[in-house]
Formats: sequence, C-alpha cells, structure tokens
Amino acid sequence: MKYVSLHSHSTFSYGDGYGTVREHVERVASLGMSALALTEHGNCSSWVQLEKACKANGIKPIYGLEAYTSKPGERRKCHMILLARNQIGLRNLNRIITQSYKDFYQFPTVYWKTLEENANGIVALTGCADSFLSCTLLGGKYIGDKKLESSDRDIQRAIRVLRKYKEVFSDEGSLFIECQRFPGLPRSCVLNKTHEELSRITGIPLVATSDVHYPFPEQNSMQRILHAAHRGGTIESADASWEYGILLTYPQSDEEILKDLEGTGLSTEAAQQAILNTQKIAESCTVDLPRAARPKYVQDHEKDWEPWTI
Repeated sequence: MKYVSLHSHSTFSYGDGYGTVREHVERVASLGMSALALTEHGNCSSWVQLEKACKANGIKPIYGLEAYTSKPGERRKCHMILLARNQIGLRNLNRIITQSYKDFYQFPTVYWKTLEENANGIVALTGCADSFLSCTLLGGKYIGDKKLESSDRDIQRAIRVLRKYKEVFSDEGSLFIECQRFPGLPRSCVLNKTHEELSRITGIPLVATSDVHYPFPEQNSMQRILHAAHRGGTIESADASWEYGILLTYPQSDEEILKDLEGTGLSTEAAQQAILNTQKIAESCTVDLPRAARPKYVQDHEKDWEPWTI
C-alpha cells in the first residue's frame, strides 16, 4: 500500500482507542503499509511499544500525538496531529507534551505559544472534524454552534488560520491540511471539499487520514462500550453516536481509501495526492527513541546494616 496511517489510536488513548500497540502494528503490516504513526490523545505512552512492535514487523514507527489545543481558561478543546520528523522534532514534541500537562485544564492543553516555541522538526496536520480549522469553517467546540455550510467570512477566517499555521510550521513539508475518509459523515463531506479549495488558495498540501480507533472493522462496537465506561454512562446513552455509524479503522487498500475520499467530494487528483502525501510524510520522519545508559548499582560490602533500621 502507498497509504500510511498517520492518525491512529491504540488502547493508550484511554477510553477511546482499542487494541494493543502490537495488534495495530501487525494489522497495518498485514495490509502492506510501510509505516505507522500512533497519535494518542494527549500522551506518548505507546511510543516504546510502537518501536519494538514495528521492529519486529519490519515497518517504520512514526512518533506522534493528537494534541488538545485551546485558549487559556477554555474547557472545550480542539484537536491537532503533531508528528516528530527528526530528533529535534522528537525533543520538541516531548516539550510540548510536558508543557501541556503543566497547562492541564480538563485535558493536557497545548496553547499557541507552546506551538510557536517548539515547532522546529515537527510535521503538523490541521486535524479532524474537531480541529480549530474545521470549527472555524463549520463551528463546534468554543467557536459556535455546529453547521453544515461555510460562509465567505468563515473561509476568509480559515485562510488566515492556515497562514498563521504556516508562519509557525514554515519548513517545506511541515504543514498539511487533513482530509478524513468518511463519506457517511456530512460534516466531513463539507470540510473536504472546502479543504481542497483552501489547499489551492494557500498552497498547503492535503493529506489523507482514517482516524483509526481499532484495528479491525468488526471491533466497531467497542467504541460505544469504551465511551460508556470512560464517561460514566451507559451504552444506550453514549453521546458520540456519529462515530458508531462509520468504521474508524484502517482501509484495506489504496483503492478503498481513494473511493472513500472521492465520496466525500474530493476530486480524484486531490484524493490521489492526499494518499501519496502520507507516504511522503512517512519517508521524511526518521526518528530513533533516545536511550539512557543502564544504571549500575555498586554494593558496599564494608557496611553491615538492616534496611529497616537506618
């Protein structure tokens, strides 16, 4: 497959993702993907397991994060994908994660200043239907009521948002507009058509994602169970019903995701390029997790003491 999943969640996306890291890696390897990014919600807990599983299955690990972004004092959060492109990017991504816990408000929160100070070496995807860009176009989160039509004013605001992102993620190949593959979601269909227009206006390329939350299609029902358990409700009252009518899992071929992207309103050319850009990003992300020397414990034979009588 040419397609690489750059927006994926394992069980380390607590209460939202399902499947062990190994199960996700083995699934994408069996599909013929060359790499995998795990982008957990607000944390990097899966990275070490990702490295080990990818090495065992002969594919490249990509270390990332789905960040909660917001303005100070706001409980509602937008989403954004950040991927480490090189060792500098890995260091900066760790700094972003650390600062997000210092700025914790409801969730670990990434403020704009944190992005500005730590953008070097990072590839940024604008995010899902709950991203700041998406909410600028169609409302949601703290930007107003959700809708299914963007006004000219909304589009102009979105252009300003993208140009601001471009100032921060200024290196070539460091910023992409994320297009998700869900023709069954009206919001995705409106967004993707607008994203293609915004890409043409700003020169920022598109990239395709699947917003994966479980390795196999038949695990769809686990999403509802996880949400109910995590949020203290019941399966019947789970409040993210839009997620249960679609499959948040890996496409089984390039043809499948191409068809899905076209179904959202993307032109064939734009959809094909969005798929190819996943591979370009994967090729550009070359990171090794740092290793510390093993600690050495030296026994002092001259002392004779009992540990509980110090």
